[in-house]
Amino acid sequence: MYTLYTMPASCSTAIHALLNQLDQPVEIVPFDQVNDYQQIAATKQVPALVDADKVLTEGAAIVLYLLEKHQIPLDSWGDKHQFHYWLMFCYATLHPAYSKLFASMTKMPDSKARDEFYDNMANRISELWQIVDKQLAKQNYLLGDKLSVLDYLIAIYANWGNVFPQLTITLGDNVIKHVAKIAQLPEFKLAYQREGATHSVPPRSECQFHSM
Repeated sequence: MYTLYTMPASCSTAIHALLNQLDQPVEIVPFDQVNDYQQIAATKQVPALVDADKVLTEGAAIVLYLLEKHQIPLDSWGDKHQFHYWLMFCYATLHPAYSKLFASMTKMPDSKARDEFYDNMANRISELWQIVDKQLAKQNYLLGDKLSVLDYLIAIYANWGNVFPQLTITLGDNVIKHVAKIAQLPEFKLAYQREGATHSVPPRSECQFHSM
């Protein structure tokens, strides 16, 4: 059995959903209920996955580990380089953009400067969603006609806009439809249920650009 250290409705939930999809038993442990979590994950971040005597951290590394272990080749989705591209886009581009918003909630005092920062980041994140919206305009899933863990990540990130109801983070029509579809998948719903989290498309995410 795997042990997965998580934070509800975070990027770690994508690993949770992936394990559900792989029909793998997993113990879910909220990271903030662990004494000295830094002994498990040096960065104190989620996810962390324990598999027997192995402790793995960093979401992208865990994704690649699980796919290899369960004998799912990356070219199952066509060009494996496209898998790598979108994996890095999710973890290294879209996720960090939201992380800046989350950090500013506690690191910046309530001020005009913070409001301006919020607006600038909302515009930047909307630009990133336009890239995703363009990709989804021509296919059913991020990597074509086959579901992947990247689709879980997209749905999870979209939900984060609910933390900032005052901001307009434009997802795009294709993304909104896609997120609604992913949110109904049994493995995705089970992950949110077990973590005690909720998922919804943010109300101020309506399309304000034309899909390219």
